[in-house]
Amino acid sequence: MKRSDKYYFLYISLLITLVYAAIYASIALWNHYVFRTFAFDLGIKNQALWDYAHFRFNYNTILPSLNGEINILANHFELTLILFSPLYYLFGSYTLLVVQMVAWLIGGWGIRRLVIKSGGGIWLSMLSMLAFYSMWGVFGAMGFDYHANVIAAAVVPWFFTFAMERKTWAAATILFFIMNTKENMALWAIFLALGMLWHFRHDKLHRKRYLSFTLFSVAYFLLIMLVFMPYFAEGKTAYPHFRYSSLGNSMGEAMQTLLTRPAQWIPLLWDDGIQEQPLSSNPKLQLYWILFLSGGIFLLFRPHFLLMLIPVVAQKVFSDDTMHWGIYSHYSIEFVPVVTAAGAVTLSKLKNLKIQFLIGVLWLLSVADASKGFLDAWQPNPYNKSQLAFYKSSHYRREISYKSYHKILTYYIPPNASVSASSYLVPHLAMRKYIYQFPDIKSAEYVIVSDDFRNYYPYPYLDKNLYLQERDRIEQDSSYTTMFRDQRLLILKRN
Repeated sequence: MKRSDKYYFLYISLLITLVYAAIYASIALWNHYVFRTFAFDLGIKNQALWDYAHFRFNYNTILPSLNGEINILANHFELTLILFSPLYYLFGSYTLLVVQMVAWLIGGWGIRRLVIKSGGGIWLSMLSMLAFYSMWGVFGAMGFDYHANVIAAAVVPWFFTFAMERKTWAAATILFFIMNTKENMALWAIFLALGMLWHFRHDKLHRKRYLSFTLFSVAYFLLIMLVFMPYFAEGKTAYPHFRYSSLGNSMGEAMQTLLTRPAQWIPLLWDDGIQEQPLSSNPKLQLYWILFLSGGIFLLFRPHFLLMLIPVVAQKVFSDDTMHWGIYSHYSIEFVPVVTAAGAVTLSKLKNLKIQFLIGVLWLLSVADASKGFLDAWQPNPYNKSQLAFYKSSHYRREISYKSYHKILTYYIPPNASVSASSYLVPHLAMRKYIYQFPDIKSAEYVIVSDDFRNYYPYPYLDKNLYLQERDRIEQDSSYTTMFRDQRLLILKRN
């Protein structure tokens, strides 16, 4: 290839990146600007980020289970949040959304390099980038706050690339980074290393190295779960995220069930517990179907990638929380780098570049079709399609006067005051020692309630009257003075 052609394709790749940067920003940053991000989880992470930026551990006040008394690392072991904390001084409450976007865009360049190093054509590398940027799981993650598993998934393409290039210690560094994004990502790291061990099973040197990485990942995961997180919990709370009662009451019981009672858990791979319903209504089967459309068939040609998805599928379909089962929110982001890499590597091995390109185009069209269907079907939050549909005018409208709200909150709320606020206000106000999600008030000096007629969390929408009753009760409480009131927004100050 001529030098000029290389620059031409480089410019196209940069253009693709910029286009998707604009798309992601129109989803993630716009949602935050118009108050469509939430206390759970961006508010929680923003308070932790603020503490880390001031060289303090975070004792989170938004999470009732921590109650401002327990280190947030007892809830989720996310050391990478400390690494990102200096960026708070540049981006404020938008910091983690910016980090999430940029990390994903960089991950696309890992896919591009993986294709080129695997022998694929330059056109296939760009098609694979587009698939990585366009897959439905990405839009679900960008549209729903910040989550550490997105950061882990974003760097996985670079783990694959460095591993395939036999840059072992670079791959090991990425793997260790993944382990420290979140405790369940440390579990995933075991299977990522195990998959590469399978890939290098005929290479004695690298087989030994990836065996050691697998064993280290096991040991580090156990340290996190059995030593580090209990240390930060100080005996005040147990691990709160084991919700797999179909497998047992603890991780030990779950492991025993998986190893000794396959008849108990195998049906859970597809059974959603509801009888006599259309197959299309089963969220588990919907997940498998959209995975197939997005390139899941390539996993059959590269089984070491399929191995890497075992914990990803398990933590979804065995969960007690039905929100985990299907395709929505951020719970499917881990599929994206693995499925994309499997497709990219499989097509790279085809000798005929025209066939490479043709199948790559068909793959991308299938990904685009699955993602468009995903965007049009999005329902599981109070803002429905407007949360993600960046191509529709409804996405850019809001039921509240968001421009005025930014000025009002800045004017009335002192930066160090303790605050209780509606869920979608909390992420903008979380940079303080005491911040609560209304109706949790505790010792808050200010109570800020906003009614957009759609989001009444933590009350379900059908129980919105409970939310409004609590708002009216606190407004009539003589221990508070009304500082601001309009049709939607109420700001009270404790006397």
